[in-house]
Amino acid sequence: MPELWYRYFFRLITRVYFARLTLLYPERRPQNGQPIFYLGLHRNGAVDGLIYHQLLKAPTFLISTQLTRSWFARLFFHGIAVARAKDGGDRQENKAALGHCVEHLRTGGALFVFPEGTSSLGPRHLPFKSGAAWLIFDYLETPGPPLQVIPVGIHYECPWAFRSKVEVILGKPISTEFAPGGTRLARLKELKRRIECGLEEVGINVESAEQQDKIQRLAYAATLATPRSYFRSLKFLERGVPKAIEEAQTSLGAEGAENRLLFHQGVPLVPMSPIWIYALALVASAPIVAAALLLNLPPFLAGWFAGRKFPDDRNVISLWRILVGIPLFVLWFAAVCLVLLLQGKLLWLGLYVVGTWLGLQLYYRVKKLAVAVHNGIRCPQLKPRLLAFRQTVLSALPE
Repeated sequence: MPELWYRYFFRLITRVYFARLTLLYPERRPQNGQPIFYLGLHRNGAVDGLIYHQLLKAPTFLISTQLTRSWFARLFFHGIAVARAKDGGDRQENKAALGHCVEHLRTGGALFVFPEGTSSLGPRHLPFKSGAAWLIFDYLETPGPPLQVIPVGIHYECPWAFRSKVEVILGKPISTEFAPGGTRLARLKELKRRIECGLEEVGINVESAEQQDKIQRLAYAATLATPRSYFRSLKFLERGVPKAIEEAQTSLGAEGAENRLLFHQGVPLVPMSPIWIYALALVASAPIVAAALLLNLPPFLAGWFAGRKFPDDRNVISLWRILVGIPLFVLWFAAVCLVLLLQGKLLWLGLYVVGTWLGLQLYYRVKKLAVAVHNGIRCPQLKPRLLAFRQTVLSALPE
């Protein structure tokens, strides 16, 4: 399938499904023409690949053969396919596929590999496989342009939420120089150690899911009405939550449950300015979002249903919503536009297109406004304490 299809289709998917994609440290990306070996953390199923593809200028992915077995899957996934042991495919063709990877790099291409082999939203990365290190060695042992090995991390504010925000982090290049005299096995172990260190620098690794949930909520709170990076806040909190934040959070936890506050991504939002401003913004924007949802209700409901019915874990909720909801949305959008165009209702066509676009842009903000207005009306006495807690978080984190 033409590369142009994936470039524009993936752009459509990411712009419809996510509120914002951000690439941190873009200056670490090598110049065009240099072979690049990206090593990426795998968090949110195949959705990670859509985002990496969009932000990293369409690298070629090493993918599982199970993603290419049907025409429908090939609409979303493409790359150099290999059969993993758990896939049950013919692994005799893997050698040729890996040779294709090396040749792709030699021509100045960019290759993307997930060294964990599968995805997880858990508190730390999964064990890294040796295949990526062996592939790098295969490239280094024959003449070719210098290879840039770049670790990449990905972090979602809420991995399974529609219109979430995402940050992708480019790590520092991993050295492929080795001291003379070492054995091939020793160099392999050293390269694996460097890969693990590089990926841990762009990832978050904590002791438990409870600790992970806590620092994710605090990092999100730190980004509210500030230009702070979600990942950088997470990375600071990975070392431990400051005592001042722990004490303030414990005090607020009981009151939040008692007063039945609403939460957005685990955080009880309140208006930071007079509540009437927030209420006015909600009244102005909520009808636009509601109209956009009603005008596109079939694909929206189909995506919502797929996200509840088919996933076997949290890390594939967004994938199922995209696989079902996006194709239906494209068909629905095209059908509505065609019908209105054939009927000569150009004004209604314009209103539908603009309303749909505005609804997507405002969806994330309306959810936040609704939570903040509800909490501000229901528990106005808690507003000073909640804002003071936010300030405690900001004061404890670096700029």
